[in-house]
Amino acid sequence: MKAGTKDALLWGVGVGFMSAAALGLEIALANVFGVLLQYHYVSFIVSLAIFGIGAGAYASRKYGDPAGKGTQSSAWICLAAGVYIALLSVFLAKFPYANQMALYALLAAVPFGLFGWVTGKALNAGAMKASAVYASDLLGAGVGVVGAYALLYRLGGLGALFAMSAFAFAGAIVLFGLKDERIGNGGRKRRAGMAASSLLLGGSIILGIFAGPQSAWWKIDFAGLKGAAPDKTIVASLQSPGARIERTTWDPFARTDVVSTTDPTRKMVFVDGGAGSYIYKFDGNLNSMAGLAQDIEFLPFAAGPAEKAVVIGSGGGRDVLYTLLAGAKDVTAVELSEGIVRSMREDTAYNGGILDRPGVHTVVGDGRGVLERSSESFDLIVLDLVYSQVGGLNGQALSENYVFTKDAFETYVNRLKAGGRIIVVSHQGIEGVRAFYTGYSALMKEMNLTPAEAGSRVALIMAPEGSKSPNLTLSMIQKSPLTKDQLTLLQAGVQSLSLQPLFLPQTHEQLLKPLLDGKMPFDDFVRDSDFNVYPTTDDRPFFYQLQPGWPESMKSWLAVIAILTVLFAGWVWWMEVAPAATTGGSAGKPLNARIKVRLGPVAYFALLGIGYMCIQMTFIQKTVKFAGSPALAASVIIFAMLAGGGAGSRFAGVFRASERFALPAVILLAIVLTVASDQWGAALHRLDLAVRMTVIGLPVFMFGFAAGIPLPSRLEREELRQAGVSPFLFAVNGIAGIWGSWLGSCLALSGGLNGTLAGGCLCYFILAAAAWYKRRGVHHGNEAGTAA
Repeated sequence: MKAGTKDALLWGVGVGFMSAAALGLEIALANVFGVLLQYHYVSFIVSLAIFGIGAGAYASRKYGDPAGKGTQSSAWICLAAGVYIALLSVFLAKFPYANQMALYALLAAVPFGLFGWVTGKALNAGAMKASAVYASDLLGAGVGVVGAYALLYRLGGLGALFAMSAFAFAGAIVLFGLKDERIGNGGRKRRAGMAASSLLLGGSIILGIFAGPQSAWWKIDFAGLKGAAPDKTIVASLQSPGARIERTTWDPFARTDVVSTTDPTRKMVFVDGGAGSYIYKFDGNLNSMAGLAQDIEFLPFAAGPAEKAVVIGSGGGRDVLYTLLAGAKDVTAVELSEGIVRSMREDTAYNGGILDRPGVHTVVGDGRGVLERSSESFDLIVLDLVYSQVGGLNGQALSENYVFTKDAFETYVNRLKAGGRIIVVSHQGIEGVRAFYTGYSALMKEMNLTPAEAGSRVALIMAPEGSKSPNLTLSMIQKSPLTKDQLTLLQAGVQSLSLQPLFLPQTHEQLLKPLLDGKMPFDDFVRDSDFNVYPTTDDRPFFYQLQPGWPESMKSWLAVIAILTVLFAGWVWWMEVAPAATTGGSAGKPLNARIKVRLGPVAYFALLGIGYMCIQMTFIQKTVKFAGSPALAASVIIFAMLAGGGAGSRFAGVFRASERFALPAVILLAIVLTVASDQWGAALHRLDLAVRMTVIGLPVFMFGFAAGIPLPSRLEREELRQAGVSPFLFAVNGIAGIWGSWLGSCLALSGGLNGTLAGGCLCYFILAAAAWYKRRGVHHGNEAGTAA
């Protein structure tokens, strides 16, 4: 093999390994931070960490060795990244300072900065084209996504994070094989020694993996968690005398913990340290659980038939017990968290095998998807609106909320028998009101009812302050008018349990009086509130966004990335533009030559980064309702886009594909995929999960293929125009991607997910128009020259 070909191969494989480590690390960090932090900070911290990629890429060009020299530094960087990632997994377990946002952002940014350095060196080395570097980057990232998703099952969040170091070590072994012009034959022995050391260290990592998620290395002391948010309710539970964690499971969705206390009659199960639900000690005899009929939550279960029921969000099984006590003979229990179901099945001696007793069928997935695929009708559909708070790569409560949209409630109404009803149990008053209005609106639409007609079929009851369950709300949405017996039972329950009837037909109608009297349209009525209580839709599924305006986390996110962007711009200005900039590096070592910062290329790569992230966010969120899991949706979309992007980048390098055709193709494919999802989504729900994800993944791969062409094509052109500029432009693209995540969230909150898609397409449209305009100008210039 020729030296140049060998070096190109080594660079490509090395970058691929480091990219796998970086993307796998991103997914593992999101899973771990979901346990330690409030959900809306997870995306924030991970995005800031990725900012390090851009900074690292630029620093490698400015402070690294000239092209073709000092290549061994990249191998050392890979080795350092592997050691750091391994140590980070242990540090996060042993020192979980949940109130130190800046510390988490800094710790997470370091390995991404090291990855950026290696990528920047690869671009600057000249051994391979930018398209080949970018293809290796994207294909390696795709491997990292799949690897992280699989390892989260086997090792848990911290163990998977630890395992990502193996990719970095593999990258070090490969890059130590590069020829370094500064080092003669004597350096080869050292490189061979370091490669062997990396191999041994990688071996030790593999051995460490067998310790599994229960290893003491990765045990989090929740009781000692400092600065934990109030919704991390596991902390207070474990601080009670006698409380302890009995079992822990991890999966790509979240971490699940079962906690026992001094109360022998029940345990609690927590998802990511919050969203707790009870597991009752049950011997299989329903008569032994008759005391649950005195609970406030049981009231709507008793108010009507319940023979055939579905429970969405079965948790620890309490709602399943309520349903059985109400007389159900056929119960479908649906739970999104596989960890909860696994934990319940591992403790059947305590819970009586409630999820698998005769007449109970348990499904792991999202309840809406189960009902979309079902052709059956039910007497009772139960929604326990436990605040999920599970973190993810997109944050901002974008996940799981498709269960509570108006579109979802329309499905629920259509799955009810003639006298069937929907029950919504909410532990927060405003959330309960929003769910009630959403069900009320869906009932009017699906059954073509007036507000007054729909008002005879709904009820809303709340537990007041000072009660056993303050602010708990109970909603009933029934397909037929509530009968006299049902109303009598509800009124008796209100009195005996000291509840507050917010709305009951005939007796307590003040809440909906303007609607019932026809004095105000529904849309005006629900928007005339101090809170966001209007029904959410599939396009704007932000159910938990109850406060008007931007969330505080969005404002913090904006402030931090704005400051970092200004600092980066100042750094670039000082290094490349300022007339007084130093020309010497540390210890007299000269800095690499300046580059000319041109506005056109900077704007081009910034718009590419923003547009790509906006469209990716839209695809992920629209896939959640088909995947049944935010983690699976993100993994499928990210992998398909990365794999397609890698193939497209390689295609661009070999066949010199034109961005003039790729940019319009990106817009067209994005629109076609979105329209297809909206128009034929119901048909997708009827397919098996694997087939469904394949049907989604293949066209997204095609989109990624088109989207993978413009960046490397333009990078190569700019590098020919100005040697050494590609790492800087790669950095601009990466930093712009963080702005794309923030802008995408803003557009989604204000204009819906289709608004986010439109914003992304607008970025690509501007680039396409500019490319065609420039081509037209060149063509006319050539014609003028020929005429002259």
